[in-house]
Amino acid sequence: METWLHDFRQNCLQASLDLLWRQWCSLGVAGHGQKAPPDRMIDPEALVLATTVLGREDPRLFEEVLDWLAQFGTLLNLQRLKNLQSSTALGDPTVLGAMAEWLGKNAGQPRWKAVNAKELHPAPKQQLFCHEPSNLIHDPDPEFATYGVDRPRVQLRGMSGPPDHRQIANLVVTLRSLIGVSARVEIILALAGGSPIHASELARMTGYAPRTLQTLLQEMTLSGHLLTAEVPVRYNKVRRGANRRYQIRPSDWAFLSDGQPIPQWFRWAPFFQLIQEVLATIPPAGAKPKSQVTISSKLREVLAKHGEAYMADGLLASLDLRVRSGSEELLKSLASHLPPLIARL
Repeated sequence: METWLHDFRQNCLQASLDLLWRQWCSLGVAGHGQKAPPDRMIDPEALVLATTVLGREDPRLFEEVLDWLAQFGTLLNLQRLKNLQSSTALGDPTVLGAMAEWLGKNAGQPRWKAVNAKELHPAPKQQLFCHEPSNLIHDPDPEFATYGVDRPRVQLRGMSGPPDHRQIANLVVTLRSLIGVSARVEIILALAGGSPIHASELARMTGYAPRTLQTLLQEMTLSGHLLTAEVPVRYNKVRRGANRRYQIRPSDWAFLSDGQPIPQWFRWAPFFQLIQEVLATIPPAGAKPKSQVTISSKLREVLAKHGEAYMADGLLASLDLRVRSGSEELLKSLASHLPPLIARL
């Protein structure tokens, strides 16, 4: 296989690991990475799912994330975590189930037991960390072994700290700390940084079921802080509720960001899923090669599935993709633009 494809995969992997370190360090994980920039909020559920795949390439990152979750995992919305995994195919459900099993039994967080992959059993035995020979594991962790995941027994350092509420990138966990883990948090933050949004679009953006959001939106309008209006579709007629859009006054929530603008909502899960597919589709050095047609076909599927989200978040223009690009042209465009884009986020 061409050297440039291997370089693309490696550059994408390194940029992605740096991105994960930035976001996790912003949330309080012990590390020396730079903090996440203030122009996009961190999505903790998407970040956990991405770590179940990318963290296997960096054992230190994986262990420090598990350390943080052992202390602050109550700030995760587990239903949303499962929704995102199901709707985007982001993450490794077996590794996620093993992490949940460990947190439920060893970190005093029994609610994590709801995140399981028991239906996958009997699962084939697999090695957790990509570069750690399984024959060197003399004391395997029993909770991970339940899921067929081979790794040394977990020994955490306890060095994680709480999320810094002064960092705008941490707004999701900051607001959850204040009012609780609820879809109301994502509703407020998704509306605070943008234009009026229809309930169905808000559901796609945030990863919740439309019916769940519709009920909450109706309740939240009673507060007077969630604004709503019917939008006429034609002939000045309105179908009751069908075109209702919602918005909030950002000034009502300015205290969360010390008066700075709240960033526009960014859909991290589809973006991480593109990275995941690049790494899964392009074989690493030494593995059996694949044709460019096969690789580009898989990546086109991801781009088509999440194209609306990529366009809304301004990613398609940054990737400079063309509709009628051939296999090599598509891959070279991604190789040229995707790693630098990841590095900027």
